[in-house]
Amino acid sequence: MDDQLLINYLLGETDPRETDLVKQWIAADLRNRAYFEQMSWVWDKSAHLLEKQEVDNNVAWSQFKDRRDRMEEKSQFTPKRIFFPDWLRVAAVITLVILGGWLIGSYLPGPVRAFYTSVVFESEEASRKEVLLDGSVLTLNKNSSLRYSQKLLGNRRLVDLAGGEVYFEVVKNEAKPFVVTAEEMILTVLGTSFHVNQSPEMIEVIVDAGEVKVAYQDQVIFLKKNEKVTIDTASGGMEKEVNRDKLFRYYVEGKFVAESTALPELVEALNKAYGSKIAIGSERAQNMLITTTLEYGSLEKNLEVIRETLGLSIIQKENGIVVE
Repeated sequence: MDDQLLINYLLGETDPRETDLVKQWIAADLRNRAYFEQMSWVWDKSAHLLEKQEVDNNVAWSQFKDRRDRMEEKSQFTPKRIFFPDWLRVAAVITLVILGGWLIGSYLPGPVRAFYTSVVFESEEASRKEVLLDGSVLTLNKNSSLRYSQKLLGNRRLVDLAGGEVYFEVVKNEAKPFVVTAEEMILTVLGTSFHVNQSPEMIEVIVDAGEVKVAYQDQVIFLKKNEKVTIDTASGGMEKEVNRDKLFRYYVEGKFVAESTALPELVEALNKAYGSKIAIGSERAQNMLITTTLEYGSLEKNLEVIRETLGLSIIQKENGIVVE
């Protein structure tokens, strides 16, 4: 649904055909209704605040002129009429408009502010889930940060990833592509699910459903389901390959799902999730595959499951844990 048509509907400027089209779209899906209600709320709130601001400005201007006139009457000298240059009046109006926009932004809740400005989402020691204006869902892993904006009359939905990991579940909208930037990388989708991991050394993109376009410097790669690309930010190289596991989704689902997964890959995922130092101490363990589901809870319990499943030993050492 085109935002301009929704705005015309709110203004009562749609013809009967357009009115029926909007009503059918709202009734077709709960997410459509939620999106329209958010837009309607923003529209009403903005109009109320701007109207109140205009009234307050007129009152303030009237009070200023009254005070000025009283001061002139008290003066011992011949009163002189004060003329305000046109440029000063224009500057005052611009200042009031900017102030009004700031006031409106201050009153708007959470993601709704993205209609007017960029909204920052950050996570610290736990993952964080956010539902965007269009119904898309972002899950930030711990210690991640991004900016999100979806201007009311803009032609795209934009996320600028500052660092960390984010899982995107994007609602399809061909009229407004969803764009993710991370340093020099530009990722574009219409609607799909994917994971982005950004660190100072590399950027990783894994596609869970649909298709994405990844551009980095002068290179462009298209990824489909179960494909990934790793970008070396130092060399600028891009490596595309098949993604063979779902371990990257542990912070989204709260569990590690291993299906005939190489043990070193599971250990790497555990080290990343828990900040632990687990090493594989034997060639036998290095070549093992494991099928299991581990809850993202106690590391000790998960290591015990691995030990029992594969018949291995778990050895605690001063500088870490050894599996052999």
